Amino acid sequence: MTTSCDVARRRALHLPGALIAMTVLAAATATPARAGIPGDVPDKVRIGIGGLAAETYTDAGLGSTTSGIGGSVNFEDIFNLPESKDVGRMEVNWHLNKRQFLDVGYFRLNRVGSRIVQQDVDWGDVTFLAGGKVTAGFKSSFPYVAWRYSFLDLPQVRISGSAGFDYLSIEATLEANGSVVNPPASGTVSEKVSVSAPVPQIGLQLDWMLTKKLAVLLYNRQIYINNIAGIDGGIGENAIRLHWWYSKHAGISGGLDKESIDLKSYESGDKKARFRYEVRGFSFYFNFAF
Repeated sequence: MTTSCDVARRRALHLPGALIAMTVLAAATATPARAGIPGDVPDKVRIGIGGLAAETYTDAGLGSTTSGIGGSVNFEDIFNLPESKDVGRMEVNWHLNKRQFLDVGYFRLNRVGSRIVQQDVDWGDVTFLAGGKVTAGFKSSFPYVAWRYSFLDLPQVRISGSAGFDYLSIEATLEANGSVVNPPASGTVSEKVSVSAPVPQIGLQLDWMLTKKLAVLLYNRQIYINNIAGIDGGIGENAIRLHWWYSKHAGISGGLDKESIDLKSYESGDKKARFRYEVRGFSFYFNFAF
């Protein structure tokens, strides 16, 4: 039987391998033909404003530090959390000097869904009973800032490494009427877990000029944390985009973007949680160059 997890894995973008292949090809074919990437487009400051036609996968579990986490639940399947949603995104790149850059980005995705559950769901100290209507909320945001250095800077190809921070912020909430939870309670019962922490990331980026108006961008940013600030797991960001500059200061770009979180465990107070969260899809941006 095909599960949501299987579908998510099939849809995942295998960009690290693509990035390596494109890097080798670009370096091999680079010739000193033009100045700038792409030619004639200023790159002191570049701004991208657009969005993502996002497809999501959300799997989480909540328990305690004494009893453990227990089983995970899929929010899209069990609570009807929207799998697809259009979401905005913003990026700014500041070219500090010949080889150094400052990159800033922001992305946020909030969703709410509700459904009459067909099975008991254990979430923290509460069991949401089968036959009751449960409302689920999932919030996420990813502000990002990084210093980037181009260790290969040719007229047609730039390859750079980055080091920065992604301020991870995710929150998962289940809510129901007290008559459909155990232990019995009155009124609205809500059980929530949130993660907020700066997470270091390292990355690799390729900018490859195809013509004076066309360029390809690929990047891969990753980090794995082993029990730091209560976090044990990995976070990754990947993208591949084609940029078309239809004028000297303006252009558009589109491609595939992916954000992924795989926290095997997260501890906060007496709570212990697990998250596997992916946001992926086609992206489109309006770009401005100064």
